[in-house]
Amino acid sequence: MSHDSFDKIRSRLLAGEALFFLQTHEEQRWLKSLQGMSVDLGYQLIVWSITQGGRGAVEVSPQTPLEFLQEIDKLPEKSWIVLKDFHPYLNDPKVIRRLRDLAESLSRKHQSLLLMGPTGQIPLELTRVSTHMTLPLPSLSDLIEELHNVVRELHLSGSELNPTPEQCEKLAKTVLGLTAQEARRAFHFTLHVADEVNDEVYAALVSEKRQMVQGSDLLEFYDLEENANEIGGLTGLKDWLIQRSDAFTSSAGEQGTPTPKGVFLVGVQGCGKSLTARVTAQMLHFPLIRLETSALLSSDRGGSEKNLRDVLKLVETIAPVVLWIDEIDKAFAGFEDEAAGDATMSRLVGTFLTWMEEHRSQVFVVATANSVQKLPPELLRRGRFDELFFVDLPNFEERKEILGVHLSKRGWDAEKFDLERLSESMDGYSGAEIEQIVSSALLESYAQKNVLSEDDIIKQQELTIPLSRTKEDELFALREWAQERCRPATPDSMVAQMLESEDRHGELKQEGPSDEARDRWKQLAERGQLNAAVIEYVRPRTAVDLLSLQRDLADYLEVEGEEGLALRASPNCVIFSGCNRSFCEVLIGLIEKRRLYLQPAKAEMYDADQLPFKLPTQIGLPEEKPKRPFWVPVMLQVSPPAEPDERLLRIARIKLNSGKAAAKSS
Repeated sequence: MSHDSFDKIRSRLLAGEALFFLQTHEEQRWLKSLQGMSVDLGYQLIVWSITQGGRGAVEVSPQTPLEFLQEIDKLPEKSWIVLKDFHPYLNDPKVIRRLRDLAESLSRKHQSLLLMGPTGQIPLELTRVSTHMTLPLPSLSDLIEELHNVVRELHLSGSELNPTPEQCEKLAKTVLGLTAQEARRAFHFTLHVADEVNDEVYAALVSEKRQMVQGSDLLEFYDLEENANEIGGLTGLKDWLIQRSDAFTSSAGEQGTPTPKGVFLVGVQGCGKSLTARVTAQMLHFPLIRLETSALLSSDRGGSEKNLRDVLKLVETIAPVVLWIDEIDKAFAGFEDEAAGDATMSRLVGTFLTWMEEHRSQVFVVATANSVQKLPPELLRRGRFDELFFVDLPNFEERKEILGVHLSKRGWDAEKFDLERLSESMDGYSGAEIEQIVSSALLESYAQKNVLSEDDIIKQQELTIPLSRTKEDELFALREWAQERCRPATPDSMVAQMLESEDRHGELKQEGPSDEARDRWKQLAERGQLNAAVIEYVRPRTAVDLLSLQRDLADYLEVEGEEGLALRASPNCVIFSGCNRSFCEVLIGLIEKRRLYLQPAKAEMYDADQLPFKLPTQIGLPEEKPKRPFWVPVMLQVSPPAEPDERLLRIARIKLNSGKAAAKSS
């Protein structure tokens, strides 16, 4: 029972207020509370309905509503009279007039009239002489109590189910927003066949909230069918979501932990953003509601804003819930251009942004976008979303996982397939494209009366042109945007990448670029476009050592010299030397602009005999500034490291003189 509402009713009744409109769908629960309150305070409770008349301290035979109101003067003092479902009779002018008369006279006899029903509509004549209250649905503690009652009843039937206190809280939280009776039915229906509390139990309880969005054209309810195991990779994002799930517990709230607001997922089409939204709801054990943004716009003046306010109010009623806004870039793209000619879009965006920042309900928003250039910058400001993640094309290990998932889902033993070979062949393919390749291979092999093999899958892969080729420029621009603004959904450490390469090939081996990529950087280098040539050289590779970069570029440009690169904060930490000034300044500029990133590497990634300098080697960056120069091996990469070291973002040009590194301005 909501103690705030309970205390508010109690105080107003004792203050002598005579006429109440109590809006609720839970007659019995609140009548029970009023009954207990009347006993405590020495009042009598009388409950009237059109079918049964008056019941309680005084028995009154069934009669018309107006006749009952005329007889109220004969009821005892210090009494509360509850009228069930009285709203259909408020169209009668005589009934309204009698209620206005009673509003003035009842308080003298310490009587109060409480009209209880599912609607909150009040006749204009009664608005200033009455009190309206929307009685809240059961609280978490109320639902936990209902759950305990159900579990005790199940024990009488032979059940041995004994959920832990933590499980009880989660089970009750899944049905928040239902009435006590609805929750009780849901608990009985779900738990009477359960041997343990598992994901299937939570999913079944969550589905009981489906009727709460029925009739809404703006919200779509999703059952919790996927789980985290169906997402290949994205470990950084999944770990982050697991951590945030703990913040929704009562224990977290007691310690002042803020309720998470949501996550913004931007990235390549078909790489798992929508799947992640669905899995997020399963991880939190919350219902998943998708907002149909295209249906918000209305031709009526003010209709669009009302649609949004209504839908957000409904979402808060369903809470805790995951609100999924798919392709938010299509809903709000071009906001500034449209707002200049139509204030509706401006108000719509403003309403949503204000709600995102100010709402306190347990609504976790998952927004996905494939393009972000035209989104209003206010949408991406911290405070609306807890984190922005960039979902890129899957790497080697992630492709293996994705292949295994889709083979297993279709009844095939993934361990019987050479997943490493298949993953190698699908570099540059999205998760959705990999799924389609597997499906096509199954259809083709079945049509040919063959058993599915790796060759069947590779054949379909060769027939599929990935989006990373057809929209290469758009993908590059999206990565550029995300580098300085988003957290990678897949942590990317160079050591892990090198170990991955060693595991796959038994020796250190860098993945070579395609002929097309090789020709592109060569053409740029031949035309003197050093910046673009360096980026195009690094981009198709996992990582590049500076020696290989310098050696390959030397065939087209002058890159050798007596200068080098070192940490600006610690010039004796040399990362490379033997370059000319132009080459150094190009690398410094690309690193400072976050076009390329440096990551510590192993010394064996370099051919030591070919290095144009001789210095002691230090693996990793030192904690303190060294007194003498030493070499820190690094690799160049396009994607930012999972845990970047700020020192590797600030590089200076140096020249080695007599064993000492002298930093020069760049």
